[in-house]
Amino acid sequence: MTKVPDSRGRPTVPFDSVEPGAEVGSFSYALDEKTVSRHLRATQQAPYAEPFAPVSILAADGVNLADRHYDISQSVHAAQRIEVLALPRLGSTLRVRGRAAAKWVRKGRRYVEVETETTDDAGVRIATGVTTGVVVYSDHLTDHGAPPPPREPALATGQPIETLEPLERVMTREAMILYEPEGEVNFHTNDEVARAVGLPASIATGTLFLAYVFDLLHRRYGFASLVGTTLDARIRLPVFAGDRIVTTGEVMERAAGRDRLRVACNGPTGAVIVGTASVRSRS
Repeated sequence: MTKVPDSRGRPTVPFDSVEPGAEVGSFSYALDEKTVSRHLRATQQAPYAEPFAPVSILAADGVNLADRHYDISQSVHAAQRIEVLALPRLGSTLRVRGRAAAKWVRKGRRYVEVETETTDDAGVRIATGVTTGVVVYSDHLTDHGAPPPPREPALATGQPIETLEPLERVMTREAMILYEPEGEVNFHTNDEVARAVGLPASIATGTLFLAYVFDLLHRRYGFASLVGTTLDARIRLPVFAGDRIVTTGEVMERAAGRDRLRVACNGPTGAVIVGTASVRSRS
């Protein structure tokens, strides 16, 4: 790919020269009231008890890291794994660092996988993650390389031990815009940009739905169970303004003080995301 900078001076993702283990770079962001308020309004979550910010804000760290260094305006988020190590604090500044973990071409699309670590300004490790993205959505190339190993842990089959109360949301244009950085114009906020990459209209970003899953888990397991939660999800279908999303969770295993769940966000045409979660048990 060419490395011609965009209007913000960022090159396109240098897929051909990406080497596993190479540093992507870093960036920092402040968890100020404005940032947290936009996130809560976009995801329709209630504020956490002070002095904490919602852990779901960490799910976008990998995507935002790539956005700081490369033009990803035509890229889409394919999968995300995140482990929460500590609760982020309002007023703190978080630093995200990342390195390339893998790349491949599958079904005509270029994928890049980036491992991230988020720390706060006191040096506390807040989260680790693995972000998988499609470099250019409109690409249709000849496949080469191997697809990545599955990251979703295998869960027991059969009947669930417990079914969580579903969480329902209706996607809105306002939520799609609020979730993006203020003033951002991309195919999550602009229909013309979306159509240019082969989409019928703008779509909600994938990490927004991880916030729905975190909210579902928070409601069932409580505030104290958020630290140590691991979420591993695949993003399968686009979501448009007006779509009704039902987030579900089923406890499939309960052992060693942890619940392992099958989670999903379901839209009008099927599962938007599917994945697994591991949460500290609470009776």
